[in-house]
Amino acid sequence: MLNSRLQENDALRYTVSFEPVVGTPDKMAVITILDESLKKIQRVKLKVLNADELYTRIDTKTDFNLKEVYINHFSLSEYRKLRGLKEHDHVLIKNFNADNVFFDCEQRTDFSYARFEGSSVQFDHSVFGNGFVDFTYADFGHASVSFESTRFSNGTKNFQSVKFGDGDISFNGANFGNGDLIFADASFSNGNVDFKNTVFGNGIVDFKFAKFREGNISFERARFGKGKKDFKNVEFGGGRIDLRRVEFNDGDISFEGAEFGNGKVNFRGSQFGAGHKIFDLADFTQSEVNFDNVDFGSGSISFNQASANQISFNACSFNCFTDLRFSNCKLLNMANSVVRDIIDMVPENNEVAIHEINMVNTRIIGRIFINWRENDVYNFIYNQKKSTWFQKAEQFRIMKENFRVNGQYEDEDDAYVEFKRCEAKAHLGEAKKGSFLKKSLGYLNYYFQTYVFDYVGRYATSPIRVLLNGIVTILTFGVLFYLVDTFLHGLGSIESTLPEALNHSHNFFNIIYYSAITFFTIGYGDYFPEGILKLFAAFEGFSGVFLMSYFTVAFVRKILR
Repeated sequence: MLNSRLQENDALRYTVSFEPVVGTPDKMAVITILDESLKKIQRVKLKVLNADELYTRIDTKTDFNLKEVYINHFSLSEYRKLRGLKEHDHVLIKNFNADNVFFDCEQRTDFSYARFEGSSVQFDHSVFGNGFVDFTYADFGHASVSFESTRFSNGTKNFQSVKFGDGDISFNGANFGNGDLIFADASFSNGNVDFKNTVFGNGIVDFKFAKFREGNISFERARFGKGKKDFKNVEFGGGRIDLRRVEFNDGDISFEGAEFGNGKVNFRGSQFGAGHKIFDLADFTQSEVNFDNVDFGSGSISFNQASANQISFNACSFNCFTDLRFSNCKLLNMANSVVRDIIDMVPENNEVAIHEINMVNTRIIGRIFINWRENDVYNFIYNQKKSTWFQKAEQFRIMKENFRVNGQYEDEDDAYVEFKRCEAKAHLGEAKKGSFLKKSLGYLNYYFQTYVFDYVGRYATSPIRVLLNGIVTILTFGVLFYLVDTFLHGLGSIESTLPEALNHSHNFFNIIYYSAITFFTIGYGDYFPEGILKLFAAFEGFSGVFLMSYFTVAFVRKILR
């Protein structure tokens, strides 16, 4: 194999010499592969095949069955000039098979505007040496295409506007070397597209406006160099898209405006380096997207105005600024993740619509900018169908702490109330699993907390609500005292110690006044209860002490913040 001794990150260095074949006019090319220190690591002898011989095969429509040969300066542009064809005329090549072929040139190996005919086109284990490699506007017909384990030298590799047919396409194990790689506007086949274990060297990798169809696409374990990776406006078709354990390295990465079909999109375990990761306006609405256990590196991450069905960032570490202002997202899973920098979800010029967010066991060391009302935090946690009440409570607690750090105190109060409500329901659920006594005590505790802590003062977050409940308590006891004193005088009454007030002690206003001084535990002594109303008075006095303390706590909490 020509490139078997090269390491994947080694530059392709070689020398070529020629020696005659005894008794024939043929020559052998002696190719010496060198390492970084220019020491020989491999020496291969290949039969020399002139470009003119290949041009004759094109003329006669002879099959291209090439194996273990050396070809220098193959150029379809030159062929068109020699044959008087137009610059953009396609050239027919039949049944092309190049196995272990060394393509060498001074400037460019040129397959531009080639039209391949046959069931397969193979460049397996071949090497493209010095110079550019040009496949622009090549048409592979309905063939399966294979560049497995092909090695490219430094320089531009241009597959712009290539048309692949209905067969499978494989670049499995290929090494593109350093230099730009262009698949812009390429049209891939209905078959599977395989870039597994492919090495993309330093340089721009450009797939802008490429179109994939129904087959599966795999970049599993591919390794990119330090250059921009551009998948802007790519149409990914309907198959599975496998980007697991890809090493994206440093450099900006753009999937801006990319359209993903109805297959699953899997980035699980991939590693990003320094640079911006851009998924703005990407369309994931028909697919499930998996970014679990991804290392996003440094730089920034942006999904601004992207749309998604289900997208998962389970067990990720967000170490850089992240924009998650989706225009539409049914489920955003951030469970078990760590936020070390800033995540922005607050709408600005456009609506942010996230139906459900899972933040179970999420740790926020940095900040999440999110708004309780504009982002509808209440519903995106309660919409969770699979999480338990304890998990919902934990997520509201996480939001509460995040709002506190951000200084969003009104939002913090809202999150705290929902945290306590979910926590109460979780404890009730645990009590239901126990004995009859445990169930009874559980219900008693739940409804007591619901009324006293939640209904009366929303867990000390609403002093106005406590004050209103105090007024309602005064009026309620006042009406009770009046009814008993007026219609059930034998059971109890309100009496006065002041002779001049005896005639007015049964007046409704005086009874409300008595209820108020009892509530506030003032105790002027001008009115006092008799009979059963003593018990009611004692209970109202306790209620007053409790509600006044409750009001003080809630009021001071508001003022201090």
